[in-house]
Amino acid sequence: MNPVRAGMTTHPREYPWSSYARYATGDESAHSVWVEAHQQYEALGANKNAQQAAYRQLFRQTMPVADLNTIREATHKGWALGNDRFREEIESLGARRAASKGRGRPRKAVEVAVNNGV
Repeated sequence: MNPVRAGMTTHPREYPWSSYARYATGDESAHSVWVEAHQQYEALGANKNAQQAAYRQLFRQTMPVADLNTIREATHKGWALGNDRFREEIESLGARRAASKGRGRPRKAVEVAVNNGV
């Protein structure tokens, strides 16, 4: 949907480098021949027609802004986007952090106690 959000096209099928045409209609034109079905796509339905219909349905929904911002932040910062187990696996494979540890320094126990009225 990035070309649509950027105003480059009005529908993803119009963007020549999109995989939409291949997954949504089975189009095997020049650019889409490089696109291969993957496990998540195949899980959309029992056969090609059902998979294509379910894929098209995905584009009739609007992605929540919060989800879009999370994806953008992960992309721009090079973070892994997934659950804790996935991030831990990525960190072990890449020998580097795969997610932010949060903003600022960790709070000291004294600060927490004072802020909680203890």
